[in-house]
Amino acid sequence: MTINNKEEKIHEDNRSAISFYILFALQFILVAGGMFVNIKTGVSTSLLVLLMTPFILSRCSSLNFDLSRTRNGMMGLFVFIGIFYILEIGNPNNVQEAWNISITHYAIYPIAIAMLVPVAIRDRKGIEWLLFIWSAFILIAFMKGYWQKNHGFNHQELYFLYTLGGYRTHIIWSGIRYFSFFSDAANYGVHSAMGLTVFAISALLVRPKWMKIYFAIVAIAAAYSVGISGTRSAMAIPLVGLTIFALISKNIKSITISLITLGAVFCFFYFTNIGNGNQYIRKMRSTFHPTEDASYLVRIENRRRMKELMIDRPFGYGVGLSKGARFNPKELMPYPPDSWLISVWVETGIVGLILYLAVHGVLFAWCAWILLFKIKSKRLRGLLAAWLCMNAGFFAAAYANDVMQYPNSIVVYTGFALCFAGPYIDKVMLKEEEEREKEKKEKKSNSSDKYE
Repeated sequence: MTINNKEEKIHEDNRSAISFYILFALQFILVAGGMFVNIKTGVSTSLLVLLMTPFILSRCSSLNFDLSRTRNGMMGLFVFIGIFYILEIGNPNNVQEAWNISITHYAIYPIAIAMLVPVAIRDRKGIEWLLFIWSAFILIAFMKGYWQKNHGFNHQELYFLYTLGGYRTHIIWSGIRYFSFFSDAANYGVHSAMGLTVFAISALLVRPKWMKIYFAIVAIAAAYSVGISGTRSAMAIPLVGLTIFALISKNIKSITISLITLGAVFCFFYFTNIGNGNQYIRKMRSTFHPTEDASYLVRIENRRRMKELMIDRPFGYGVGLSKGARFNPKELMPYPPDSWLISVWVETGIVGLILYLAVHGVLFAWCAWILLFKIKSKRLRGLLAAWLCMNAGFFAAAYANDVMQYPNSIVVYTGFALCFAGPYIDKVMLKEEEEREKEKKEKKSNSSDKYE
């Protein structure tokens, strides 16, 4: 292959990756666009994924990329559980409109991402580009949240608070919960906590100093956003994430830093009253004393009542109907589900919940096995572990809050899919390292020849 042909091939490879970057970025642009116009995010993002997935795959096929990467373990798991969701259409309480909307989080996004990421993201720089795209969104969300806190709400946000009733959950005893341009403060806090986890870990692993500083700044901005959102469940994401990272990093320095950070955070919130004068610290501290929180006790009581109703509904009330009063189904759960996993239980019953947990449990175990035993590059293992650890924290928060909202699901399943892309990326990185070593030896040899 000539030099020109090599350059042309590299250019074509980059164009293929760019098409996925565009899809990834558009998920955030649509959410941020809500600052200016009313966008039906769910419908818009679903159409984008459905339209761009075959386009990206056909583009890769025309460039003779190995599309066998689309047939991976993640793809198989979600095709398997997707059959169950199709059968849920036969649920006597099913409302097709609700099913059409909710199936995106259950199956469409995971399947699309499982196919696209291993094909489109082919090297370390690809992962870093995803981080740069996401970081821009997190910084914009931080600035919008900062503006709300210091300059107040605009007309659209005031309409949400006082006409649609958002004030009930956003202006509470602990103060105002800010929500930036997200659907609510919980979504804002959880997404920011996801960013905090990934960028804090990635800042330790990237090599360029400027990139370390930039990722650290993004992590600090995300931490600020978590604080002003007043979302207690968001605390689970960095704490669980750091714990998992300590277990799978295989790096003594990373393990030590993670454990010291965890211990310091836990001791600060659990054993001290430092900072209780600040409403956000005071609210976050209540996370570590749940039995003293009235809202937590109400949730426990509601779940007990739900359990009695769910005994006779092993397949649930129907996909998308956990909060489906607007769809007017035949039957409706009288108690509000307070988290994503409770919603899965209400919508698909105990059968659906067991399948959902089993699929995601296998997915976590599979990804961890890939990182521990299939990835040789420590640097790559750390970058991928940052995403997987974030996912672990995300699903811990999913027990306490409805976190499976836009754009969280795209980020979460991208994290899983990157692990399946990892072995291919690892080969590229090892080859690059071998070439660098070869070049060093050649330079050293040429240098010695000159002196001779």
